Amino acid sequence: MPMSKTSNYLSSYGGHFCDVDNCIIRTFLKLHTFGKRFYTCRYSSPDDDRACKFFKWLDTSICCARGTTTRPIVIAKFKRLEHAVKVANKELKQAHVLTNAALERERVAKRKAEKTKAARMKSEEKAKKLTIALIVP
Repeated sequence: MPMSKTSNYLSSYGGHFCDVDNCIIRTFLKLHTFGKRFYTCRYSSPDDDRACKFFKWLDTSICCARGTTTRPIVIAKFKRLEHAVKVANKELKQAHVLTNAALERERVAKRKAEKTKAARMKSEEKAKKLTIALIVP
């Protein structure tokens, strides 16, 4: 298959030259491109901005009967998982709200306990002074 010059990519990552002959074929497993194959550099890394970015579609549509038949199953599962994530995130938010409310109640209780302790110590000190005043006329 002859390649045009626009299908080539000179990478600054390792200084190598990418074209279809030097690449590997991968298959998309994402929702709307599930089953489509593409060329990518064997040195590519989605997490590294400096890595080779060569990319070219091999298929213009879903390539095989298996991809066509499994796509609805994958989409249904993906939607179920998306829903589960939304429910989990909602429950997590509720848990954060309840945790924050409990922490605030705990802070209020601690402040109240400290004030009560200070008032008790003050009362004990006052009682001690009154006892001394009664004993020593």
